Amino acid sequence: LAGARSDRDTRTRDYRSREHELAGLLGRLRSLEELAAARAEYGDAARLVLAESADDVSQMGSVADFLEVEAGYERAVEACLGDLLQHVVVPTHGHAQAGLQFARTKEAGRVGFLVAEAGASAVPASSIDGLIPVRQVARVGGPAAEAINVALSGMWIASTFEAGRAAAATTAAPIATLDGDVFRGAQVVEGGARAEARGILTTKREIKEIRERVESERLLVDRLH
Repeated sequence: LAGARSDRDTRTRDYRSREHELAGLLGRLRSLEELAAARAEYGDAARLVLAESADDVSQMGSVADFLEVEAGYERAVEACLGDLLQHVVVPTHGHAQAGLQFARTKEAGRVGFLVAEAGASAVPASSIDGLIPVRQVARVGGPAAEAINVALSGMWIASTFEAGRAAAATTAAPIATLDGDVFRGAQVVEGGARAEARGILTTKREIKEIRERVESERLLVDRLH
């Protein structure tokens, strides 16, 4: 009897512990999803166009919405793409023109557009020794995939600062390191970020990981119930 009571108490403690863990994960997930829905990491103009533009803009989301990046490469891809990551995807140049007019009317500031119909001119990128093409670690889906892949062509990732510096002496193509430093030719190097700053792709990756953990924890809680 004592053994059965001990087993029951252990299961109860495990159940409460898992339940607490699940509640914490769900709270974190809600917070991140609200952050992503509000496009908190975007510039004012892109956020406004994505949230409030008229129907004739026909925006399809941002470039970031179409990307899935391998874990560990988020910072490099985000640095390499720069403002392109939050460009608004639209079907045609006419929609881009309507979006620009909307931004001007609202005095929202500068905003970029990626035109989905303009994706047929892809040119295969030649290889550069020691570098990884961004397109190798950033998978693109959806109706604007071809145009986005064209935009990603000629962008590279280096494993270290020194590898990026050496390659930058041979090409003007943007090269990002895993730390988020970017070379644009031999003369220009960019980098640095506030410690508390979050990236669009980092938030996407964390949301995905927490959703997977939530499902796992739910299964454990159900088994212990």
